[in-house]
Amino acid sequence: MDSSPLTATDTTLIEHASEINERAFDPDFFDGAHIVAAAIRTTNGDMFSGVSLPANTGRASTCGEPVAIGSAIAAGNRYDQIETCVAVEHPMPYKEIDEPSVIPPCGTCRELLADYGEDIRIIVPVDGENRGARAIDLLPTRTW
Repeated sequence: MDSSPLTATDTTLIEHASEINERAFDPDFFDGAHIVAAAIRTTNGDMFSGVSLPANTGRASTCGEPVAIGSAIAAGNRYDQIETCVAVEHPMPYKEIDEPSVIPPCGTCRELLADYGEDIRIIVPVDGENRGARAIDLLPTRTW
């Protein structure tokens, strides 16, 4: 996978998602279920966020990335104005991290992001550092 170093605006997007993540985490809801906050930056520099929505029925659960995309679209942006996306997970007691960390999108979210733009920049961890990659490059194959 080709990736590139982060820009200052990428770092700002990660910080934004981390702040949303901290606000959204509720240790009492679903026993502090895995919480992910995602942030989208549009071509005009606006940022939109979303959080994962855990549910007792797994299929009803929703990742943070589609919620963030929905927020951007609901605000009047077009799909082709989505420029960058990042997802940040809340530190969980069973992990040895004490601050939010960037995580790659799940397979379904990778497909969704590529649907909205193969060139959307996705911030992902690569060999211990956060880097940017194109949405389409996060998919092994795509036949449509």
